[in-house]
Amino acid sequence: MNEPSMSEIMNGIIPIITGNDILDIGTGFGTVIKALISNKNINITSIDPEMWRFDELKNTFLNEIYEGRLKLLKTSIEEINSPDNRFSTSISLFSAHHFSNTLKAINKIENVTSGTIIIADWSPASSGISNPHSSEELEKSMSTVKNYALKNKYKIQNNKMWFMIYKTK
Repeated sequence: MNEPSMSEIMNGIIPIITGNDILDIGTGFGTVIKALISNKNINITSIDPEMWRFDELKNTFLNEIYEGRLKLLKTSIEEINSPDNRFSTSISLFSAHHFSNTLKAINKIENVTSGTIIIADWSPASSGISNPHSSEELEKSMSTVKNYALKNKYKIQNNKMWFMIYKTK
């Protein structure tokens, strides 16, 4: 069985999104932005400490930025300056393995989110195929995320190359 594409993964995530103030954790290629920005009722704050695609995304979504529906911020989830319950849904799509402190990051996501939390990331089986990260690095991150999920009443979805945890508060 083939693994789904990023757009297919987002199509599966969209139905569990609550509210219209979205935090996109780990901008990357802009997958979350591209999937959601056409909905004029949604506001997206996308954060990434590296911002390597920000210039391209700013050019692509200039109108949405001027309308105030999209904000691109250079920060990490661990360092975000945001009030509690600011976002109705927080989505971390294939970036949890980049968290400098996974438990601190998830706790911060919990604090800034009033509704749904979605964290999807690569499993060790994807190492060298879908991403350049080692299977050990991905295993460590996945274990931490899944253990947290089990202790905090998240649903867990396992796939061969990736996994997802999610819950609505």
